[in-house]
Amino acid sequence: MPTKYQTTDKATSSTTRLEHNLSRAVSVGFSAGLTAGVIVLVPVLILQLSRGVGIVPEMQLAASSLMGMAAYAGATGFVFGTLLHFFVSVVPAVVYALVVWQVPVVNRWTWIGGPVLGIIQFFFMGFVVLPLSAFTTPASVTPMPFVPALLIHMFGLGLPIAWVVRRGWARSNSVA
Repeated sequence: MPTKYQTTDKATSSTTRLEHNLSRAVSVGFSAGLTAGVIVLVPVLILQLSRGVGIVPEMQLAASSLMGMAAYAGATGFVFGTLLHFFVSVVPAVVYALVVWQVPVVNRWTWIGGPVLGIIQFFFMGFVVLPLSAFTTPASVTPMPFVPALLIHMFGLGLPIAWVVRRGWARSNSVA
């Protein structure tokens, strides 16, 4: 016989399991986004430094989408741009983890799902987010060329997200 703290209600058990899986998906996605955010900075900064764009202006470039030219005025733009960079890495990673949770077969296709995620994010940022933002650059800071930017999104952002989600989801399934 159940105590007042135990339940035999299948709906409650199902809801608890749903909440647990949702929490796991968000947690795995958050970790994947932070990891990919660090990984993607390596090729971005190498390419931009080779083009004469420093680390600070590159992060200020991200901040300019919300701050406009004020992003280039000092450290605030650098800090805000860095935070924004990680936000833009975490959000698609959480979405990807939620997709994997709902469509588990996607997790088997890491080499396809990751680059596709990178392509989707690249075009979403380029055709939806940036046109609606205050994005601007001074003459001394130029955005990355199209092809390298697309490849970096595919293999420096999307693929690491897919790898970390796959590994994190497998690990959380073995623990659960």
